[in-house]
Amino acid sequence: MKKTNLLILLAVGAMIFQFGCDSNLTTTGFLSDYSQLKSQLNPALWYVKEDALTGYSGFIVDPVKVRLHKGAKAIKEQTKGNLTQLEIKLLTNYMHAKIVDAIQNSGKSVVEQPAAGVARIRVAITDIEKSTIASLFPQARLAGFGLGGVSMEAEIIDSITDQQIAVVIKAQKGSRIPFVNLGPWDAAKQVIDDWAKRFQKNLDG
Repeated sequence: MKKTNLLILLAVGAMIFQFGCDSNLTTTGFLSDYSQLKSQLNPALWYVKEDALTGYSGFIVDPVKVRLHKGAKAIKEQTKGNLTQLEIKLLTNYMHAKIVDAIQNSGKSVVEQPAAGVARIRVAITDIEKSTIASLFPQARLAGFGLGGVSMEAEIIDSITDQQIAVVIKAQKGSRIPFVNLGPWDAAKQVIDDWAKRFQKNLDG
C-alpha cells in the first residue's frame, strides 16, 4: 500500500515538474474578469464559453502588453541587466504576429473596428525566462534545468458588449528535447508558437 501511494505521489510530482503548476500563478489584474477561471489538468487556468468562437469571423488583436506578476523572474533579470526593453519588445511583437498568423491561417479576418461578429483579443506576457547555459547540456535539459519559457494572461471579449467569452492564464517551459531551442530566446518563442497553433486549432473548430 505504501509503495503504491509513493508511486502515485511520484507520478503527480513528475506531471507538475514537467508542465508547471498554473493553479499557483499570481494574477496581475490585466484581465477584465477572473471569476470564470477553472483549474484544469492540462494544466491551465481557463474558461471558454460553449461554442464561443464559432460566431466570430473577425478579430481585433490588441498589442501584446507586459504585466509582470509579483515574483516574476523577469523582474530580477531586468534589475541585473539581463533582460532589456528591446528584448521584451521583440518578444511581444513576435507574439502579436503569431496570433495574427493563427487567425488568418484559420480563414478568419483580422480587423480594426468593433462590429457584430468581431471579437477582441487581449494578451499580456506576465513573465519571461531566458534559457541559460545549463540547457546546453542534454541531461540538465531533460531534467528541466535552464529552460526558458513564458507566462501569459489572455482573454477574448465581444467587441460590442465587452462580454468575456474566453480566458486563459498559462505558464510553459520550452522543449526538453536535446539540441533544439538553444538560443537564449528560442524556448520562449517555441512556447509562443505552440500557443498560437493551439489557438488556431480552436478557431478551426
